[in-house]
Amino acid sequence: MGLLATRLLTEKGVQVVGAIARSEAKRGVDLGTMAGLAPLGVAVDTNAAHVLAAVRPDVVMLATASFMPEIYDQVALCIQAGANVLTISEEAFYPWNTSPALASRLDRLAKDRGVTVTGGGHQDSFWIHQVSALMGASHRIESVHGATTWNADEYGADVVASKHVGQSLEEFEHSTSSSDAPPTYGRNVLGALAQASSLTPVSWEATVRPVVVDHDRPSRALGRTLTAGTVIGYADVDTMRTAEGPVFTFEMAGYVFGDGESDKNEWTIRGEPDLYLNNGVVPSYTTTCTQWVNRLPDVINGRPGLVTIDEMPALAYRALPLHRYVREDLLS
Repeated sequence: MGLLATRLLTEKGVQVVGAIARSEAKRGVDLGTMAGLAPLGVAVDTNAAHVLAAVRPDVVMLATASFMPEIYDQVALCIQAGANVLTISEEAFYPWNTSPALASRLDRLAKDRGVTVTGGGHQDSFWIHQVSALMGASHRIESVHGATTWNADEYGADVVASKHVGQSLEEFEHSTSSSDAPPTYGRNVLGALAQASSLTPVSWEATVRPVVVDHDRPSRALGRTLTAGTVIGYADVDTMRTAEGPVFTFEMAGYVFGDGESDKNEWTIRGEPDLYLNNGVVPSYTTTCTQWVNRLPDVINGRPGLVTIDEMPALAYRALPLHRYVREDLLS
C-alpha cells in the first residue's frame, strides 16, 4: 500500500520527506527505487522517532495494522512530533464503538498538539459517503443492507493469515470462538452511517462464517495451493438496530479469490422508495490508496483531534497538485 501511495503522492506534487518500515531488509533503500520510480533521495529507516524528529512532516501516511490497539503507540508518536495522521487502519475511521478509550486518548493528544488524526481508505467513499448519499434520497428507511467482498490474496501473507486461510473448519471454529477476537469492521461502518444520519444504535449482533471451496485454489501471497475443504477466508455479518427504526446489516467477506472472481460493493435500502447501489467490479486494493491520497488535504484542513470519516466532506477528485487544496493560512 505504501509503495503504490508513494507513486500517487509524487504524481500529485507531494514532497515525500521520510519513509519508515519495520523490516531491517528495507533499511537504507531509496523509497523511489523500492516503489519502482526514479530515486527520490529518501532512504527508508526503521527508527520512526528519528525520522519524525529529523524531517518534521506535515502528515504521516500510516499503513501498518488494522486495529486501534496495534496502531495506538505509532499514532501517538506522530502526534507528539506535531504531525497530522492519515491511516488506512480499518478501525480508525470510526473507533468510538469499538475502542472508545483509545480513541478518546488520541483525541485529547491531537487536540493538545493542534493536529488531526483521521482513518481513510476504501471504506471512505464505498462504505460511508456513497451510502450516506443514497440514504439521503430516502423519505423513509426500513432497512439498509450492504455486501462487499475483497481479495485477501492481494494484500500479502500477513493479511491472508489474519483471515485464517489454510485452516481446517475445526481450527477455524477454535480460532474464532475466542472472546479476545478483534472487532469486526462492520461495527465501525454501521456506527459511522448511524452517526452521519443522526440515528441512535440500540443493539448489535455479529456472526462469522468461513468461506470454503470444494476444489484446490492457489494462493499467490502464501506461495502454495490451498486444498479442497480448507478455509480460504471468512465473512463477518454485523447487524445494528436503531431507536428510530431502521435496521442495518453489513456483510464483509475477505478470502482468496479464484479465476473470474472480483471485489464487489452492493447496498440495498428498503423503504420509500427502495434504492440500490452496485459498484460493479471494484478494484479495492487501488481505491484504498487513491482515496487515502485524495483525502490528504482534508486532513491538513481539518479541526484538531480525532476526526472520523462521517465528519469529513465527501471525497473529491484532485486534478491539481494537492497543496492547491490546502487552506492558504496553513501553507508555509
